[in-house]
Amino acid sequence: MEESKYVVFRLGEQKYGMSLQHINGIEQGYHIIPVPNAPEGIKGIINLRGAVIPVYSLLEQFGMEGVVEGEDRSLLITMSSGTSLAYEVDEVITIEEVTDDNLNKMPKMASNDENAYLDRVLHIGEDIVIAINVEKILSEDMRKQVNDFIEERQQ
Repeated sequence: MEESKYVVFRLGEQKYGMSLQHINGIEQGYHIIPVPNAPEGIKGIINLRGAVIPVYSLLEQFGMEGVVEGEDRSLLITMSSGTSLAYEVDEVITIEEVTDDNLNKMPKMASNDENAYLDRVLHIGEDIVIAINVEKILSEDMRKQVNDFIEERQQ
């Protein structure tokens, strides 16, 4: 039986997960520097050990109201298709091993082109957790904008 590890986090009242293989780190106690005219969804940047990393708003991506705040707020530092990106979340809850038996595809009725990044449903204990595919969050056009944005800040 195949097992995958997922970082389970909370955004608003919902639990989500990201494959651990795409996460380079989990940071707390950070300061986001707002940047005028940043690409849509980019809250700002952080300086993480000398690297400039944009912070992307999952709240905005999901069309959720509110602000990520509180002492448990964290950044998930990811790498996807050569792009480093941080995702701000309300709280990292746990890292879970999920077997194939507890992993299902997103139901077709809940899936469309605009939310293709929501590709799996995880069953963890009594919870249903929506897994986010980091490779699919940004469109190719958006990924190019973010990469250009990063290059401009590192010059």
